[in-house]
Amino acid sequence: MALNKLYNETDILNKVAYGDEKAFAKLFYAYYNQIGEFVQGLTQDHEVTAEIVQEVFTKIWMDRHALRQVKRFDAYLFILSRNHTLNHIRQIVAERNKKEAYLSEIELIQPVVETKSTSDRYELIDQAVKLLPPQQQQVFTLRRQGLKNPEISERMNLSIESVKKYQHLAVKFISEFVKNQISISTF
Repeated sequence: MALNKLYNETDILNKVAYGDEKAFAKLFYAYYNQIGEFVQGLTQDHEVTAEIVQEVFTKIWMDRHALRQVKRFDAYLFILSRNHTLNHIRQIVAERNKKEAYLSEIELIQPVVETKSTSDRYELIDQAVKLLPPQQQQVFTLRRQGLKNPEISERMNLSIESVKKYQHLAVKFISEFVKNQISISTF
């Protein structure tokens, strides 16, 4: 990414490093669109691009004292923008994977109980939940309430891996329980 350098950039960077807001505004307006084009090429999303570019400039302002040691601001800005963009993309992918994993766990239960009425389904699931070991029961209940693994981990003082394991075991048990109850009731 080749940036069009700002005239007297070194002076402006020094002023920003000492907290000059007008100098920061010059820096911001000089590079905002250039960085935006780069980030937009990676994200293909205008809202995400605006958010990332805003984060980049917020970081520059928050760490402005470091600007005194920056020799090539264009390289510094490129690396900062690239890292924020990649972190954002990683976060989106991780969230998508978590959501897909949760939905696939729920799908293990759903097809089994399709033949029952809604109230019967919930009743069977509730019966199965009551039979779970306490930690699996609590993890499943908290996930059912919409909490995410990190929140459950913090609330229960467990590792995130333990939360995932308990959720997986709970869904597996519930699925088997419901299947068995349906086969028993069809005889």
